Amino acid sequence: MEVKQKVIILRKTRYGDNDLILNCLTPEGAKISLYARSALRSKKRFGGGVLEPTHYVLALYNDKGSGRGDNSLHTLKEATLIQDFPGLRTDYARIEAALYFLSLVSSVVKEGEIDSAEIFNLLGNTLKVTEKSTRLDHLRTHFEVKLLANQGVLPLEGEEAQLLSLPISEHENAPLSDEHWVQLRGRVKRVLQEYLQVAAAESRQQP
Repeated sequence: MEVKQKVIILRKTRYGDNDLILNCLTPEGAKISLYARSALRSKKRFGGGVLEPTHYVLALYNDKGSGRGDNSLHTLKEATLIQDFPGLRTDYARIEAALYFLSLVSSVVKEGEIDSAEIFNLLGNTLKVTEKSTRLDHLRTHFEVKLLANQGVLPLEGEEAQLLSLPISEHENAPLSDEHWVQLRGRVKRVLQEYLQVAAAESRQQP
């Protein structure tokens, strides 16, 4: 079945001489894998550097899935760029932060599992905010809080609750002192490390 869907590209991997495998996030919060045959040669279907991590694209692909939890490799036929977030590439710190957000989402969301539209919206909004943020350290912690809260593994009290109630675009205006940011960052880091270990173990157990 042919499907046209908007996705955010999380990761690309070269396969052979001219092909690419793309890990993408759908608006429903599912991670899917797309096989782009001859992507490095075809300027007509995939020209202009459209198949890059962080890019928001409209993908046309053949869906080989069989339902929830499916991890099939779908064949990408065409991709049209919707948003490339050009501000991310103005300096190294911004693109590094953006790639961290992609990696974190990729680690949390299971292949083929519909997680939630909230994760897709959170990632898209965060990439946009990353283009102009003057406090990438605060943005990183704010993103982690919202992602972990979405997964139901973060106690929602104190500074965590304050950040959760704020849009990601308001990370620079959060009513927290530098000391509170440091304390919060330490707590979130511990929860995140434990959660990623569990997610990695579950991923290894999947067939």
